[in-house]
Amino acid sequence: MSYVNKNYIKDNNLILSSAQTLPNATSADSTNVINYGGNTGGKLKIVVKAVTAVAIANGQYLTIVASYGATSSPTDTLSKTLLYKGNVTYAAGDTICEEIIPDTLPATYKYLKLTYTTTANESSETVDSFVTLV
Repeated sequence: MSYVNKNYIKDNNLILSSAQTLPNATSADSTNVINYGGNTGGKLKIVVKAVTAVAIANGQYLTIVASYGATSSPTDTLSKTLLYKGNVTYAAGDTICEEIIPDTLPATYKYLKLTYTTTANESSETVDSFVTLV
């Protein structure tokens, strides 16, 4: 038997974006760079949720990439994309993606930011993103 918890523990210091507007056919970093404290032992995850309905049209894409680093200007993406999705709709409140922060990151990595990239004008849509316990 498995249990899926739809509630999250949120700490204001671990909020990456709060009702952040998605970009208009370009890239935008999360409102905040957070310090999550370093190696998580696989116990923390990134969550991105739709605040408003988010609709990505056929042939268009929303890409979300996490960058990690040892300073407040993290740049290491681990050559991985959290989300690369087109032709999809998320209702307000839906989870767009979740990703466990890897426990294999260098010990000095403790900063995190997200970069949202769109290929169309998504500026009427907003998202929340944060780090929470697994």
